Amino acid sequence: MKSIKLLAALIISFVLISSATLQAQNRFDALRYSQTSPGFDANSLSLSGASFARFNGFGSIYVNPAVAGLATKSEFSLGLSSRSVSEETTYLNTLTKFDDQQTGISNLGYLFRFPTEAGSLVLGGGYNQIANFNRATSINAFNGDNSIVDYFLISPGDQYFETAFNTYAIEYDEEFEEYYNTLRADYNYRGMNQYAELQERGQMGEFNVFLSTEFQKNFFVGGSVGIVMGDYRYKRIFLEEDMNGNYMDAAFDINNILNEDIIDATIRGVNARIGLMFIPIEGLNLGLSYTTKTRMDIEETYSTMIRTEFYSSDADGFNTYEDLYEGEISYTVTRPSVLAGGFGISVLPFAELDVSAELMNYSNIEMGGIGIIYDRDENQAILTDFEDVVNLRVGLTINASEKIKPRFGYALNPSPRKGFNGDITYYSVGASFMLSPNINMDAGIQFSSWDDELNFYDYGTGSAFSTQNVEKVQGMVGFTFKF
Repeated sequence: MKSIKLLAALIISFVLISSATLQAQNRFDALRYSQTSPGFDANSLSLSGASFARFNGFGSIYVNPAVAGLATKSEFSLGLSSRSVSEETTYLNTLTKFDDQQTGISNLGYLFRFPTEAGSLVLGGGYNQIANFNRATSINAFNGDNSIVDYFLISPGDQYFETAFNTYAIEYDEEFEEYYNTLRADYNYRGMNQYAELQERGQMGEFNVFLSTEFQKNFFVGGSVGIVMGDYRYKRIFLEEDMNGNYMDAAFDINNILNEDIIDATIRGVNARIGLMFIPIEGLNLGLSYTTKTRMDIEETYSTMIRTEFYSSDADGFNTYEDLYEGEISYTVTRPSVLAGGFGISVLPFAELDVSAELMNYSNIEMGGIGIIYDRDENQAILTDFEDVVNLRVGLTINASEKIKPRFGYALNPSPRKGFNGDITYYSVGASFMLSPNINMDAGIQFSSWDDELNFYDYGTGSAFSTQNVEKVQGMVGFTFKF
């Protein structure tokens, strides 16, 4: 086997392309970085992000900076977030469950209200969590039709092909002058048990500086400049194993093939936002905001490891082979501008209703920096596969007493993918507790669910296609100190 390996290495060196990249930079990555969650601190989480025309903490300032002008005192706020995701995945008629948890800072902010004889002038800044990337998927089934090595084989020059070749998962046939999957060396594919775990983690937040003033009586104008920062980690372990010993008498007696992919990405971007808020009559607040495009620079490092294990040893006494490919890439994602509006109304003497909507032009997402042809193809696919949607938010606050305010929220994010119903629904509940005249504690929990689909690999005539039911729970707690 080693002599074949050495000869094939000489041949393949003229074929492989040295600058291979992990084929994960596509429109679905751009979509991930362009979507935000409805709720940015414990207050707005409880209302599912509906607080658009009222001042309900720093989360409402994120969607409409004009509402900061309603703050009656200066204040400092700090919050923490805990996230849990659970997924049921169906693959080859087999159901598998997997889950993951993560914690982090949800918000941090400082607001200063200048002393004024009339109106208001408020300046501040802070951080709000705007998205999280927690996913956890697994599969475990016997596949008698195809193998992940069939996917490794399709693109000579990329890191999968090279790494699989260096570990004997792919070999070269001198007679027919072609590369082949060693599991199919004798044209008798016996199938493999497949087990995979895929985890995505990380979060994205925005640091912003904002200013709001009562431009005229009951008419507020605000603006902010935001710096988007985040991190994203992707890890996939894919194991194919001959659990029944079907390959012990095959041309290549492969016991198992293990593939591990890791991506670590950092996200940096900048945007600006302007907001208006008007109180035409007491008990009714109207709000409107516009957020510019957000150009995000994505820096990724990635690695692909493949390890194969054979039942028998070769002439040199080895039966396990491992190779690692590492690389990095930079590209850009431009999130479209966002137009949003809403109102807040006192529906009862002790209740307040908030309703808002935002127009998301997902078909205007743009990618760049990967390559002229690839950029063109992905941007065309964005126009073809994505559509514009209107996200809806509804929140209800009950002024039960001076010291406690229960909150409830509902949100709907329609699926931006044409032809696939991936609508995400959110249900929230929480409360604000007055611990003292100048100290508040806010707590909220949000449940969301949606359907998804995933190809672990796809090589044209075959794929590892799975469907998921995703459930996510996010809790936030925060403290506000007024002075």
